[in-house]
Amino acid sequence: MKPGDLVRLTHRAHRPDHNHGVGLVVRSLTENPFIVNVNNPKDPRWAVLWTNPLYTMNDGTSVQYESELEVIGEAS
Repeated sequence: MKPGDLVRLTHRAHRPDHNHGVGLVVRSLTENPFIVNVNNPKDPRWAVLWTNPLYTMNDGTSVQYESELEVIGEAS
């Protein structure tokens, strides 16, 4: 996964009634600004710009774990 990839959620376990739509991976995140969580290099975090976001940071992107995302279009 890399910036510029188009993604969708693999599942909507937290909010099955909400469809985020398609997302654009903006950047890798070194830490999650919303929760205290030990950094896990096996499950990196990404800032994703969704067409229908639920929660966003000040820049409009959402924090997603890589394991929650499926790449549907790769950036070149």
